[in-house]
Amino acid sequence: MKKNHYLKTTIKLIKFVVFILAIDFLLGTFAKHIFFSQETGKYARATHAIQETEADVLIFGSSHAHRHYIPNLFEELLQKTCYNAGAEGQQLLYHTVLQQMILKRTQPELIILNIDKDFLFTSQEAYDRLGDLHPYYEEHREELKPILGLKSKLVDVKLFFKSYQTNSTIVHAIRYYLSPQLDYKGYRPLNGEAKPDQKLQDDIKILSNEIDPNFESALYRFIETARNKGVKLVFVTSPKLYRIDVSNNVSFNRIKEIAKEKNVMFIDFFNAEEFLKQYELFHDPSHLNHTGAKKFNTLIIDQIKNQYKWE
Repeated sequence: MKKNHYLKTTIKLIKFVVFILAIDFLLGTFAKHIFFSQETGKYARATHAIQETEADVLIFGSSHAHRHYIPNLFEELLQKTCYNAGAEGQQLLYHTVLQQMILKRTQPELIILNIDKDFLFTSQEAYDRLGDLHPYYEEHREELKPILGLKSKLVDVKLFFKSYQTNSTIVHAIRYYLSPQLDYKGYRPLNGEAKPDQKLQDDIKILSNEIDPNFESALYRFIETARNKGVKLVFVTSPKLYRIDVSNNVSFNRIKEIAKEKNVMFIDFFNAEEFLKQYELFHDPSHLNHTGAKKFNTLIIDQIKNQYKWE
């Protein structure tokens, strides 16, 4: 009698598991279809960069990359195709694995990484925002597992479920369907001028002023991936409206040391005189408006052309 009871219980359990997996497969497949059919928004831009772009010049970085680099201007002045793969709020872990996924498929001539001064400082947000990469896990497990595994050792278990892969992105996907977010080859301009009473805000919340070894390793990996693919690499810092003191910033100084150690071209526009207190060039104290971005890009391109003798 007990044997029959256990058998029935086991069959019921198997049916339940199969039912859950079937629901997960159906919901997950539907959600991924929505995700990968997006035409605008941050996920559409990431998907285009990973799966489609063949640009000669690629831009990486947080909002300072996304809002400051104008691909059409690069194309005009460098005579090279360009795509802006910058992503607001994302830090080195994201950019490093995004670069790996892109370079697995294509080989640009030049990569520009816009450097934020606190890139190496420990930040929980930097780990939390890696959820944006979950939908790409099935196709890019080799690249993503080492990075996503820093946040959770159960990454394979969690991302086995298709619905989990998109559960943090579906709301945004629907929003972009209802309200398209237009861009220009990944660039989204900011308009309006900064006001004198606006204060400079931190780019991301940091937990301490100590370097996170995972972030430092990611920066080394970013450099090595470019070098192994024969891609020229340039680090750039974006201008600020007000003068900032980075002399004692351990993160920024370490980034400069690594760039020097690895012989990476470093263009530093922090405290550039031509931008300080030029309110007409800024949207807010940390971000250039479209007018400021054009001036900034022209100066960068001049230096890159001189460095690499591009005509």
